[in-house]
Amino acid sequence: MTDRTDDVLIAFLRQRGHSEEEIDTIVKKLAEHDSAEQRASIFDSIDGGSFDLDKIIKEALDNE
Repeated sequence: MTDRTDDVLIAFLRQRGHSEEEIDTIVKKLAEHDSAEQRASIFDSIDGGSFDLDKIIKEALDNE
């Protein structure tokens, strides 16, 4: 993993005695959690009017 945050997290988990398999599982679970939180934040921004979902949809479909 190249992300500095991941490196710090992995070092922390190793210090706590977690195995490499456990660390992999924890890092994946954290990534899932982050993704869900980010998605919730996007929907909050859409509701608040500060995020232009139509622009993102257009950009995504124009790239196909």
